[in-house]
Amino acid sequence: MRDGGEKMRANQILRVWSSKSIVLCLFSLFSLTSLSYAQWTMDSKNESQSSKPDIKNLLQAPATNVPALEGPVDPDKYYIGPSDILSVNIWTSPPLNFSLTVTPEGTLIVPTVGEVRVADLTLSAAKKKIISEIKKKYLSGDPSVTLLNPRPITVTVTGTVRFPGKYVFHATDRIDKVITEADKIRKEEPKYIDERTQSKRNIRLTRRNGEQYRVDIPKYYASKNDQWNPLLREGDEIFVPRIEIRKNVFGVYGGVNVEGSFELVEGDSLLDALELAYGFTPQAKKDSIVLYRYNVQRGRQDLMVFDFNRIRHGSPENFSLLLGDRIVVQQYPDIREDYHVWVEGEVKFPGIYPITRDSTKLSSVLAWTGGITEYASLSAAELVRSAVPLDEQKLERILSQRGSVTPEDSAYYILESELRMNREVVNVDFSKLLLNHDMNEDIYLQHGDRIIIPSVRKTIYVFGQVVSPGNVPYIRGKDYRYYISNAGGFTEKARTGDVMIIKRATRQWLSPKETEIEEGDYVWIPKEPERSFAYYINTFSQAAAVITAAVSIALLAIQLRK
Repeated sequence: MRDGGEKMRANQILRVWSSKSIVLCLFSLFSLTSLSYAQWTMDSKNESQSSKPDIKNLLQAPATNVPALEGPVDPDKYYIGPSDILSVNIWTSPPLNFSLTVTPEGTLIVPTVGEVRVADLTLSAAKKKIISEIKKKYLSGDPSVTLLNPRPITVTVTGTVRFPGKYVFHATDRIDKVITEADKIRKEEPKYIDERTQSKRNIRLTRRNGEQYRVDIPKYYASKNDQWNPLLREGDEIFVPRIEIRKNVFGVYGGVNVEGSFELVEGDSLLDALELAYGFTPQAKKDSIVLYRYNVQRGRQDLMVFDFNRIRHGSPENFSLLLGDRIVVQQYPDIREDYHVWVEGEVKFPGIYPITRDSTKLSSVLAWTGGITEYASLSAAELVRSAVPLDEQKLERILSQRGSVTPEDSAYYILESELRMNREVVNVDFSKLLLNHDMNEDIYLQHGDRIIIPSVRKTIYVFGQVVSPGNVPYIRGKDYRYYISNAGGFTEKARTGDVMIIKRATRQWLSPKETEIEEGDYVWIPKEPERSFAYYINTFSQAAAVITAAVSIALLAIQLRK
């Protein structure tokens, strides 16, 4: 009985566990199914999103191989062609964004829309056409089209260039870039040309459809008119003709920003010439434009004067130029230049001071500096002027050799000429000017003058053949012998008769008899030259020969008298 009851309880427990197992299995199966479905849904969503371009990343990421641009692309001047990359955006919910390339046939295949022909259309016209096709299918939203990357193109350049041939550029490049590239020096052997004979204003551009245009690079630089230097297109042929550099020109000079000779092109007028010269300077007399023209029939040069204001308002005077014409724009004189002088040394406020040409005197500038200090040495002060500009000194040296200078004086003359060219001293007595108010010393200053007022030294420097070379305290009225004595006196090898005084301000060498010693001067005692025994023998021999000759002449004269 007990065994039967235990058996029954065991069967009940087994049924309960079996029911629970079944429920647990069903729950696990449901969970696994749900997770698999969720994972599948997420993967599908990720795959769907990955197949669509992220517009944010697309707009922020830089396009590859984008050429350097001179500015934003003008949609009205840029023509679409094969390999242009466009961004097509359909702003629906969710938005559709495509990065599309124009096919070699010149069409753009827009997903969900179809094929749109865009070749040889301007960018603005292509945008309108693409948007029009998109709106036929998508009634809502606002589509947009943007150029992402301009296409590479092939052009041909021939004529007067170093390396004619085919070149690859971008559709945002211009004609001048092609010519510059064709003229670059390379390792290959170039075609010899003289760049001066290379036309820059009469370049011929032939389009793929046969249309021809004149390219004028200097006029483009002056006017920024795209007509004279257009953007490149596929199949362009560029021909650079040759010109006569001495004949096919006209000149513009005077009050213009760029003077010189310019290539003449048929139809050039006075206004064209002034434009190529980049207009007038502020000093230009616009009512005095002078045209010089050689009259072949009369064999003389004719002169004509024009008013710019009349010409630019359609006056018949704006006629075409001829070969060899020269235009001179007269200018008003202007003395408002940066004239200035330097003041150095013992003044209260040294530095650069402005002056007016031929109007500012020395006393005025010294007054602007606040006056001299108590340490100023007026006797050594000087006014230095650069007489010859640095770029003219070579010519000045050559011209200086035209004079008939003796060999003995040539070295001295060259030295003095170098000093004059680099540091010409103006004779001014600062003591008379500032202490005695002698206005005869108050000269007019010139641009670049240097006013140097050194410090008082109150010493005399004695050097050379003295026992103790060095500075000796200055005492007014004492001569050179006093200072030599205080420097220990002469040495045994001193040339006592050749003592020289070197002036502090001018560095002139003067005899003690020619000048009075002033503070800061130098006293120089030269050395007796050391002679070898052979020197004295040679000197004695020469003297003996002279004496012998003199005696012989005297004896001959006596014999003749007898």
